[in-house]
Order: sequence, then structure tokens, then C-alpha cells
Amino acid sequence: MPWNVPLTVASAVFVLFLLWKLRPNMGGSGASGRGAALRAAKARVAAAKDDDERALALCDAGEAAAAGLAGSESAIGYYLRAMRVSPRSAELVTRSAKGLARKPRALESLLWRRLGAEPWLGGGEAAAKVALKELVRLYEGPLRSPSKARAMENALAVMARGATGTGG
Repeated sequence: MPWNVPLTVASAVFVLFLLWKLRPNMGGSGASGRGAALRAAKARVAAAKDDDERALALCDAGEAAAAGLAGSESAIGYYLRAMRVSPRSAELVTRSAKGLARKPRALESLLWRRLGAEPWLGGGEAAAKVALKELVRLYEGPLRSPSKARAMENALAVMARGATGTGG
């Protein structure tokens, strides 16, 4: 057998593999629709008149970026900007968790960055609790880290004791 036959077969397999991995990003009406949704959300961010409207538009942009070609890092950026605009909003944390549900590592990164950005008590309790609950869900599910899940549950218990004033 000539030396170039295995090389040709390996090259063909590699090309097929690349096509398979890139298939979600290849054209189609869905991709252009997601791009239009991202552009519309960016326009709403620019036209927002108050912080609440801006935060919701940034969250919409994050959802469009997570679903489209922009990728996880872009989506995380939009979600973090939304959380900076409205740092005490538990709704934004919930929406970001739904938007990045299919990308557990990206969601984990976002949640840790959110928890590190704002105090957990003094108004930010609701958002911190949602972030901790989502981390528990991630660590019990797709990321499979029981010790981290227990640590997050312990943090939630401490927050609950602190809120009721029965801490030790």
C-alpha cells in the first residue's frame, strides 16, 4: 500500500470531524435570527433610559450571545455587565443560569465572579442565595463535585442563620 493512502484517509477523517464540531455554527436561518436578536438587544442597551431597562437589555444580549455565534465569554460579559448595573437582582442571576444552562463551566465561572463582586449580606442576600443554589445544582449535576455542593449548602445554611439572627 502506498504511503499516501493512510494520509489521505486520516485527512478525510479530520475534515469530517471538523465539520461535525462546527455544525452548530454553520449558517442557516437560525444563526442569522440569533445574530439579529443580539443586534436588537445591543440597540436596546444603547437606548435604555434607566438602569433596570439597561440590565434587562444586557441580559437579553447575554441570552442571545449564549445561544448564537458569540460564545460563552461574550455571554458572560453581558451577564456580568447586567449584574453590575443591578447588583441586588436575583432575577438576573436566575436568567443567566437559564441562558448558560447548556454550558456548565461558563455558568460556574459567572456565578463565582458574581459571588466575588458583591457582599452577600446587606441587600444582596437574594442574588447570593440564587447563585449559591445554582452552584449546588451544578456541583450535584453536570460538574459532579459533591464536596463543593456540600460547601455551597453550608454557605446557604450560614446565610439563613445570619438572616434569622441565630448564628453562633
